Amino acid sequence: MIIKALKLENIRSYTNETVNFPLGTTLFEGDIGSGKSTILMAIEFALFGLGSEKAGALLRTGTAQGSVSLRFEVDGEENEVYRSLIRKGKNIQQGEGYIKTKEGVLHLSASEIKEKVLEILNFNEPSDPKAQSVIYRYAIFTPQEEMKAILWMRPDSRLQTLRKAFRIEDYRTAMDNASNLAKNIKDRSTELASQALDLEEKKESEKEKEGEINTAENNLKQFMEDEKKFEGVLKENREEIAKLHEKKEGLGKAVGEIPLLSNQIKEKNNSISELREEVDTLSSEVNEVFQPEADKLGKIEKPTEKTEKMLKEELEGLRQLEKNLSKTETNIEAKIEDYESIEKNKICPTCDRPADPEEFREKVEQKVEEKKKASAEVKRCEEEIKKIDDLRDKLKEYAKAQEKLEGLNTQIKKNTETIGKNNSKVQGLTEQVGEAQKKLNLAKKDVEEFNDISKKIEKLEKEKEKVEKDLEKVKNGISSSGTKILLLKKEVEELIIEVERKQGQRKEAERLKEYNIWLDGFFVPTVDNIEKHMMISINQEFNQQFQAWFNMLVEDSGKGARIDEDFTPIIEQDGYEQDIYYLSGGEKTSVALAYRLALNSIVQKVSTGMKSNLLILDEPTDGFSKEQLYKVRDILSEIKCPQVVIVSHEKELESFADQVLRVEKSEGTSKVKTS
Repeated sequence: MIIKALKLENIRSYTNETVNFPLGTTLFEGDIGSGKSTILMAIEFALFGLGSEKAGALLRTGTAQGSVSLRFEVDGEENEVYRSLIRKGKNIQQGEGYIKTKEGVLHLSASEIKEKVLEILNFNEPSDPKAQSVIYRYAIFTPQEEMKAILWMRPDSRLQTLRKAFRIEDYRTAMDNASNLAKNIKDRSTELASQALDLEEKKESEKEKEGEINTAENNLKQFMEDEKKFEGVLKENREEIAKLHEKKEGLGKAVGEIPLLSNQIKEKNNSISELREEVDTLSSEVNEVFQPEADKLGKIEKPTEKTEKMLKEELEGLRQLEKNLSKTETNIEAKIEDYESIEKNKICPTCDRPADPEEFREKVEQKVEEKKKASAEVKRCEEEIKKIDDLRDKLKEYAKAQEKLEGLNTQIKKNTETIGKNNSKVQGLTEQVGEAQKKLNLAKKDVEEFNDISKKIEKLEKEKEKVEKDLEKVKNGISSSGTKILLLKKEVEELIIEVERKQGQRKEAERLKEYNIWLDGFFVPTVDNIEKHMMISINQEFNQQFQAWFNMLVEDSGKGARIDEDFTPIIEQDGYEQDIYYLSGGEKTSVALAYRLALNSIVQKVSTGMKSNLLILDEPTDGFSKEQLYKVRDILSEIKCPQVVIVSHEKELESFADQVLRVEKSEGTSKVKTS
């Protein structure tokens, strides 16, 4: 892979920046915190997504969205990958993205972009979107601090990390899975063997159940013989009862007629009494209530020949006249008050001129006379209105009396008609009672014979009931025996199945036991041995390269370095091992860089299909002396990598870089400038 160009928009301290990457060695130089490492983070984000990184660590503070676009070349073919970040409330997540290849532009999800990039780079590893690319991290770019962290790890943790980098963690995974499988198989074998412990007991139980079936079948045979005998006796009993019932049925009509006839006679006598009582009540109403009241109402005379409408119209005319006269009376009173005021004040209120009191005194007297006449007319109207109101009330009372009289006459007629009908009904009912009494006497004789037959039937029914109970016991015995036989046979069938199942469990337990022995005794040790041989082979080559790089960086004849079997770097001074924690800063950096370059070489070698044409070094010379800084030139020459990207604040590295890019930060914004 060769990087061509990187475009940043709102990524950390960058607002809008494009960086071009030529072949050869490119040095990104700048002060600490200027934004150099952001470029490396952006390259990794563009290729593989966030991985374990938080989106908030990339998106520029205070911005709603940002993006990274990376153009890179693989085997002479150029590709471009684009990823974006979007702020939604308090959360930041990946937005739209695409990858441009010779096939065209493919708009893909974050995980699909990573999968496509791994395919283009020919990195044979999982496309987990929540993890960084192991091959990229250990073959192309490993942050210096992360490399130091690997050196300080516990040996077992370091080995686990290196297994991933060397792509041999599958051996350890296979051993763990095989061990877990062997344990599960052993547990299952033990479980099946335990379940088959009662196999002999189940076989014995099967024999016992078969003996119980023979006993139950003999009992069933005896019950069936008794059933046949009781059914014969019961048949004779039922035939005799049926004959008596037939005779009794003929007489049963009389039994049913007696209460009916008695009820008919009683009901008809009650009806006769009710009808006679109703006749007496209706006669009393006519003679004592309705007729006297009708006679009284018939004597009321009509108060006038005028109609209600005529009286109403006359009343309305008088009330209108009264209203007009009252209005005239009010107007006269107002004039009198005006004239009296002028007479008293001697001034005309209209023109404010002096007025003659004598003249207005005469007018007052004249108006007083007019008022008396108007008041008399009002009083006369009021008296006439009262007379008409009284006459209307009397006319209404007369109308009500006539209406009531008409109702009384109707009721008298109705009562008279009902009395006649009731008398006719009484005569008819009396004749019907006589006929019903004759039928009742005949039915009583038939009932006596009916009762004698009922006693005989009752006796036979008791005998039949006893036989039926005995038969029911026999039938229950048959049913119980049959059910018991079925249940026993079912239990035997289940026991046969259970015995077969337990025999199979015992056989399966033995088979699984053999599998467990093979996994624990052969497979796991074999895979472990293969992994150890591979790690030994890698360790030897790793050690050779580590020593070569270390010796190139540290020119001290008394100091040596090697890698032990746990890939832990061992430093010796004059034949004595020296704790890495007590090395100088430059020596620690030398160990980390030598380890980094050795790891880079091994990972590239074991990653099939990967080509060593890009190397990224992040602050690889922290703590180096000037002499050691110049050793980097020899290292780069030795590596012979077509494209090397170095991030450092060391200006001494400028002399052997093909391109120097200065990263400057001003007012929170970073810019990349060509030196």
